[in-house]
Amino acid sequence: MEKTIIFVADSLGSGGAQQVMLRSARLFDSSGYKVYIIAVKNHCRLMIPESINVIYLNFKKGFGIYRWLTDFYYHQKLIKIIQSIEQQNNVAAIFVHQMFSSFLLGNPKFKMPIFHTVHINYSEGYLNRKKSGRRLKKLRTLYNQKNILTVSQGIENDLIDNLKVTPRFIQTIYNPFDFQKIRELSSNPIAFKSEPFLLTVGRFSKQKRHDILLKAYWSANTPLPLVIIGDGSINEKNNLEAMVETLGLTEKVFIVGFKENPYSWMKRAKLFILSSDFEGLPTVLIESLICGTPAISTNCPSGPSEILVSTPEALSPVGDVENLSCNIIKFSQNPPEISQTDLDRFKSEAILKQYESCIASCSF
Repeated sequence: MEKTIIFVADSLGSGGAQQVMLRSARLFDSSGYKVYIIAVKNHCRLMIPESINVIYLNFKKGFGIYRWLTDFYYHQKLIKIIQSIEQQNNVAAIFVHQMFSSFLLGNPKFKMPIFHTVHINYSEGYLNRKKSGRRLKKLRTLYNQKNILTVSQGIENDLIDNLKVTPRFIQTIYNPFDFQKIRELSSNPIAFKSEPFLLTVGRFSKQKRHDILLKAYWSANTPLPLVIIGDGSINEKNNLEAMVETLGLTEKVFIVGFKENPYSWMKRAKLFILSSDFEGLPTVLIESLICGTPAISTNCPSGPSEILVSTPEALSPVGDVENLSCNIIKFSQNPPEISQTDLDRFKSEAILKQYESCIASCSF
């Protein structure tokens, strides 16, 4: 009987964690495993291969005194679905993505190992002054004595050193990338005549610091136009458009919205720029390098320094407009070299071996 892998996620939206989950599911699917995805919420914006089985919990949030009962009901429903899959298949492992899915699954006793994948640097992206104590307690309750996978070494260090989480097992496994598929898609044409150009890709949110990027771009005074791909907060987009106008950049900055295939834009860019305050593992940096376009980034926690290993000079301090501006000038004129050794760590074949090694280590 073929081995089966189960993935559990909050939803199948277009966020980074969901895309990473789907990429991992495709990796197992293409490697001969039978794959199930259980989505807590009935929401899908991803293209799921027909060979992957998708089950929705159709979760509806409870309110007030009914919230606990609602969560317990869906916990029981999730367990029953997994038990049903287990009865008919040889399940090798369960991979849980996103915090609410980890909470909803709880700590059931299954024969197969359960891995909780952490995509975010919680110290930067989740804890804050008002609720930090309560949230820290929640995180420790959620992850203590669990099998944890992190998508970057920075996240692993944050969990252990800063949050003082005590996992049963923890390992960093980078996100898998299908180099051939990405490069094939990158060959598609784009509807943009101003080449060459600078590029950034990311949702409209404060974390991505498009404001820092615009200030640095304005200061660099480069003749190359700047293209911004993304979607997200309407308020953030409106603020971004207002800032473009204030800085007098309406003829040079192009906000082109969400693109289903950003790779064709990455391939044609002269330089990719990431200006975030924090990340988990910024996949867009890796994807740009795979497309053959060099990148510069803020040295934010976490990920960029693990990706641009061979070009540390391409990293700027977080929030440093002047340094980022200097790097835009420097590297748009003389792009940094792309290290194949750095990229090889993200190939699907290498990642699958690491997954299988973790499953073998944690199996009963």
